[in-house]
Amino acid sequence: MSKSITEQEVTQRMMDRWTLELANWLVNEKDLERREAFLKAHLVRRLLDGLGQGVVVFQYRKENGEIRQARGTLCPGVSEDFDHYEYKRDDSDAFSRADERGVYVYFDLDRRAFRSFAAWRLVEVMNEIRIADLHYDCSDWEQLELTVE
Repeated sequence: MSKSITEQEVTQRMMDRWTLELANWLVNEKDLERREAFLKAHLVRRLLDGLGQGVVVFQYRKENGEIRQARGTLCPGVSEDFDHYEYKRDDSDAFSRADERGVYVYFDLDRRAFRSFAAWRLVEVMNEIRIADLHYDCSDWEQLELTVE
């Protein structure tokens, strides 16, 4: 007896595999403890899902040790700056770093440019606002209250 698999189940299985692969890579290449690697991998997945669906406030540790709080998106319709962004030479740093495994690019709404973060440096995902949850024009993101208590 064959059971039909829905598109959502296929996507879930692929994301679970992606999360496992990232966690194993963090263990093997970045010497993270297994538990920490799996927590980071799930956090990265949650962040990337949120970035693709709206605005996310998150923190990561920069190379110099400083904690950076960012408000980002990868979702069209959230910001005119993102929708009409003209790629410049100074973006090459963010995108060249994204060629490294475990490094991801996002559009920083406060700096109005692309930035990148490393999976092993992600600290916390603090707030997510998905476009589907908004009942007004989400292109005016600057008026959204994204505070952390």
